[in-house]
Amino acid sequence: MSAGSPLVFRPSFAQRAMAMLLFAGSWLVGVRALAQIMERLPVLRASLKVAEAAGEPTWSFWVAVTAALGAVVAGGVLLLVTLFCVLMVEGSQVLVDELGLSVEHNALPAPLARKLGAGRLLWKQVSRLERSGPFFVVRGGGDPGRALQDDPRLRFLMVDELERLVLIILKRSPNLKHED
Repeated sequence: MSAGSPLVFRPSFAQRAMAMLLFAGSWLVGVRALAQIMERLPVLRASLKVAEAAGEPTWSFWVAVTAALGAVVAGGVLLLVTLFCVLMVEGSQVLVDELGLSVEHNALPAPLARKLGAGRLLWKQVSRLERSGPFFVVRGGGDPGRALQDDPRLRFLMVDELERLVLIILKRSPNLKHED
């Protein structure tokens, strides 16, 4: 590897396609559920009026309406989570050069990208490499001169040739701590 050309690690086509399929599937399920709820609301409303006119309890109808609204909210949350995953997969890349590594999340706004792990670490700053939930995390703090500052943390969701990236990080990071 020459000093002028960094290695770039991005998600593979298959990984990006899987994220898009999950997003499209959650979108279709959410639209289908919303359509069914909207289709049944007039029936529930009519049943509610009949039950009120007959003096019967209406709590079961309110439970059904509450459950329907809960399903809409849950579907919306699922859709947002899958959209977030698509943006993380589509816009993420890890750059490796002679000085260190950097993680970029190009599909997200800069403040959110930094909060979610975009940034740069020099090889001497890398202290730990770990898995945290669905993310791979490279933690800083290996440089004694930066002990008073917050430890930087780089995160990425997935990349193609992950094994190669991990081996490069292990090989080039002199302050990497191994936990047995």
